[in-house]
Amino acid sequence: MNSKVILYPILLFSVILFSQTNFINSGDVWKYLDDGSDQGTTWYGNGFNDISWPSGASELGYGDADEITVVSYGASTSNKHPTTYFRKSFSVADHTLYNDLVLEAIRDDGMVVYVNGIEVWSDNMPVSFDYITYASATVSGGDETIWLSKTIGSNLVTGTNTIAIEIHQRSGSSSDISFDFKLTAYAAIPTTVIRGPYLQKANSNSITIKWRTNTATESIINYGTSLGVLNSTVFDNTLKTEHELLIPGLIANTKYYYEIADAGGVYVTENSEMYIKTSPNVGDRQFVRAWILGDAGTANQDQRDVRDQYYNYVTTASVNPSQTDMVLFLGDNAYNDGTDLEYQSAVFDVYDDMLKKSVAWSTLGNHDGHSATSSTQAGPYYDIFSFPTAAECGGISSGTEAYYSYDYANIHFIVLESHQLYNDATQMAWCLSDIQSTTQDWIVAIFHHPPYTKGSHNSDSETQLVAMRNNFLSILEDNGVDLVLSGHSHSYERSYFINGHYGTSNTFNSGIHTIGANGDLSGKADTVDGAYIKMNTDTMGAVYITAGSSGKISGGSLNHNAMYASINELGSCILEIENDGGNGQNLTIKFLNDGGVITDYFTINKTGFVLAVDVEAVNEEAVNIYPIPASMQLNVKLNLNETIENVMIYNVIGALVQESKEVLIDVSKLQPGKYMIGIKTDKNQYYKTIIIQ
Repeated sequence: MNSKVILYPILLFSVILFSQTNFINSGDVWKYLDDGSDQGTTWYGNGFNDISWPSGASELGYGDADEITVVSYGASTSNKHPTTYFRKSFSVADHTLYNDLVLEAIRDDGMVVYVNGIEVWSDNMPVSFDYITYASATVSGGDETIWLSKTIGSNLVTGTNTIAIEIHQRSGSSSDISFDFKLTAYAAIPTTVIRGPYLQKANSNSITIKWRTNTATESIINYGTSLGVLNSTVFDNTLKTEHELLIPGLIANTKYYYEIADAGGVYVTENSEMYIKTSPNVGDRQFVRAWILGDAGTANQDQRDVRDQYYNYVTTASVNPSQTDMVLFLGDNAYNDGTDLEYQSAVFDVYDDMLKKSVAWSTLGNHDGHSATSSTQAGPYYDIFSFPTAAECGGISSGTEAYYSYDYANIHFIVLESHQLYNDATQMAWCLSDIQSTTQDWIVAIFHHPPYTKGSHNSDSETQLVAMRNNFLSILEDNGVDLVLSGHSHSYERSYFINGHYGTSNTFNSGIHTIGANGDLSGKADTVDGAYIKMNTDTMGAVYITAGSSGKISGGSLNHNAMYASINELGSCILEIENDGGNGQNLTIKFLNDGGVITDYFTINKTGFVLAVDVEAVNEEAVNIYPIPASMQLNVKLNLNETIENVMIYNVIGALVQESKEVLIDVSKLQPGKYMIGIKTDKNQYYKTIIIQ
């Protein structure tokens, strides 16, 4: 960590902004080649002779009926040319006047841009490509007419300059292509953030912050534990637009405020809603809240309604308001193809307020996978997210961002890749090693394709869903998984408390596959059904959730036999873990719909670990509580020389429901069920489970 010793010079942007020139405008004439030939690498250089190429004004393309110049796709409508080439030259009188270039483009589908023979911009294209390579994803709808923008450092020269651009089709049968372009040169551009900041790879003593700027500049973060006193700094003086800084040497479970700067000064100012909160020490048992979003990336009003209801929930929560420790994305974060532009619209433009203060974790969905490749960790998904590969956030090193694990407090999270690696033996071996190595109290697994669903997808027959059930469930269940989170189906489905069901829906048998006396009930702690119960040493018993309705709903039969609840509603899930008032914790999941109503919830109560040093197991000889079960009154008697100071009664989700200083307590207004009673004396504190009938 570096102390803040940097002095920032002031840049007079109001003066230098007048030095700008529009060298290429929409509607300008371009040279183009539309014969499907292989032009190799020489075609985009300054010295290439394009005199024989036809020319026409932009917009150029075919298929949309809005082109100024229509280009050819070849003789076959089912085998259209993958690549069309465009070139334009212009003259610069003095290149030293310009330091920054703003490039703007309409492209359908993929695009690669060269300035004076150097590749400066690739969009919606794989890392490696040639003249027969198709674009990574389809560009459709409004995205076909959106002007994309990129700012780069100037590589103009005095004299003739050439812009060369290749447009790639998505497939041989794609209906259209579009191309238009602008280039503006500036003496300098004031730095602004156009994405983020957002938090990644948090652990107890470090965190990563990422952001994107409109122009290449230095990366500087000033931070500290108090607003106005940001006395620590990390920096990278390499000029870039994609910024990623690790802040090391932090204190566990501590809030730090931050601001972002470059050599010209601070351009994202500190504020009370922009902070990082380091993870607790591994194994700490405390309140934790996670926000769970599945298939959220529609960039529509439904997605925003779901968001707004969670924001209202967490702001007004009775316990730890405004605390969101992490955001869990279950995949399909950006429709339809997980492109960079779609991520901007569906993730950063929607969740910006949350992502700058809560760490985002994700698994790859099938739509994200349209433009990403897990075997090489390439594509927008892997560019946008930074996940641990070397166990820097806990667990066992995976060596890949496609699947990984991390610890938070006393929870171990295992994130699997179910789209492209569902049969991958290396992932299976890593999963087994990782889950057998953890000593955490809770284990949560996350992957996109659910093992049980009858929503918009069918787990009885769909390849990835069947494979994940067959390949991974026994690994997870044999080693103590408590909760499995998936998306994919655009609905909310929640299983009973189950173990060992690896077949189709019609083979589920509640008498065989549910765990405990109430595993085939609701798991609702505030009803006679009660919470699902699991000792800390138990391996059997988990709840499976399909939560893919954070951006849209798509129905389905919703009748999988393993499911307690199947709901066709927009919404998101909330995970909360808190002490149960005794020697255990409650893991509660709530499904919050887009109207702000919790339409399903359940609790897993896990006991068998001590939560605090001052909590003693009740000594039956020291304390006598009767009658049990109780209906009207409860008597508390101490057999030692101690004086009762307070008696607290908690429900099974840990909420205080009654308090008294008397030894005779009226419990007639409590609902029937299991409760925890806490007795504080002048010397000790005792806890015991009671039943109200």
